[in-house]
Amino acid sequence: MTYGTTLPKTAAQRAQEPIMGVTSASSIVYREMIPVWQQPNLLSLVEQRYVLRRRNEVIGFIETYPFLVPLLLEAYDKIVQHFGPSPVFLEVVTDPEAIGDRQLVAFIRTDLDPIEALASLDRFDKSWWLEVSHRSRGKLCIHLE
Repeated sequence: MTYGTTLPKTAAQRAQEPIMGVTSASSIVYREMIPVWQQPNLLSLVEQRYVLRRRNEVIGFIETYPFLVPLLLEAYDKIVQHFGPSPVFLEVVTDPEAIGDRQLVAFIRTDLDPIEALASLDRFDKSWWLEVSHRSRGKLCIHLE
């Protein structure tokens, strides 16, 4: 290696970089620093796709973990691909075995036969979720209802 060259960044390193957007000719805003509820349409896009159980609790959780929003939007499209237009419910769930450990759970309600639904969930996991689940930082689970 010679001086002045840099190694290419890994996907993990790129994911840690702030996302910049220009709001005017003289200002640069780091979108990561703008609360989710102030970013235009993001929270409303989540609400258009999901049914929020205990809405205030779910919104509070999303405000605490705003990195979940893009993943939720992407997940919904993948859910529709595997299950069709099924209702998906978001709910904050506390793990009874771990004190203070809470997760956002997306419950997929489907009319598929139970065996077919489990097979679809398995395909969903293998084709997408297992590769990207690390982006949830352990704060999102996706299950059948």
